[in-house]
Amino acid sequence: MSPRITIITPSFQQAPFLEACLASIHSQGYPDLEHIVVDGGSTDGSRAIIERFGDRLSWWCSEPDRGQSHAINKGLERATGGVFGWINSDDTLLPGALDVVGKAFRDDPELMVLQGVRIAIHENGAHEPLQGNDPGDPDALFIAPRIAQQSTFFRSEAVLKVGGVDERLHHVMDLELWLRLLFTNGTAHLRFIDTPLATFRMHPESKSSTAQHRFVDETAGVLKGLCDQVGLRELGGILALGHRIPAGIRTIAVGPDQRDLVERMTVRFLLHWNRVVHERERFDAMRAFLASPYARAPHLTAAQHERLKVIAEQVHTSWLAFRVRRKLRHLWG
Repeated sequence: MSPRITIITPSFQQAPFLEACLASIHSQGYPDLEHIVVDGGSTDGSRAIIERFGDRLSWWCSEPDRGQSHAINKGLERATGGVFGWINSDDTLLPGALDVVGKAFRDDPELMVLQGVRIAIHENGAHEPLQGNDPGDPDALFIAPRIAQQSTFFRSEAVLKVGGVDERLHHVMDLELWLRLLFTNGTAHLRFIDTPLATFRMHPESKSSTAQHRFVDETAGVLKGLCDQVGLRELGGILALGHRIPAGIRTIAVGPDQRDLVERMTVRFLLHWNRVVHERERFDAMRAFLASPYARAPHLTAAQHERLKVIAEQVHTSWLAFRVRRKLRHLWG
């Protein structure tokens, strides 16, 4: 028998997209669907749209909350499905997606995470399949994971055991949940399929478009917590130097045997997000990183060594000289 699937839709001020989202879920025809909508008290007509679907929803509310993560956890408190996923109100499920998900979890009782393909819908209407994870590279699932939240589904029991999502995080709660599950359970019970399951709408008002710096700072906060757990204090200090670390992020339990993995995760993050330096905090952080032993670690790839050279060329001088040089380049090319 196919498992009950709980879909939670957190929403706030997304009326232009909400009906398409809800319709995509209820047109699935899945025999045991539990759909929960948690709206944060929208004033844009969202409530009326939700009410039109009310008889098909297991539970819904429209009331002030503490953000998207709080909304997801409110839904999880009422969820009874053996499988769980969340579809944001500006995204959609693709036809037949839940049949694929239900069959995968039915046929493999040990399956913890199923990830399919997500399709980006660009502002011009173009559809683009986004690259997924490589199941043949388990380390990359930690070091450079592709968090396809819209097309990722979880064994509910595993999510509840780790406490749902972190309400202190508003942008990378999906990444933190991913890492928490993997550090707790390993990667043996993950499955990746080539089937498109959901769409990811890219538009000017989305958080992905308007608050990238917050995504980066929250990711730095998650990594700093990991560094602190395994004794990488200097590397964690570099993260804190260059990023505004949110307060109160919960701890992910990792052991000394995972120190090398955490180091590689953090080094990759620093080199990826600081390849072009703009701010004083990032300038100081990358100078500190270049002076640290982590910049000479044997695990660095050829591409990372090339990126180090680019960063070193930017921060080899004083901050004042850096600003002057950047201004001259802006004026004269």
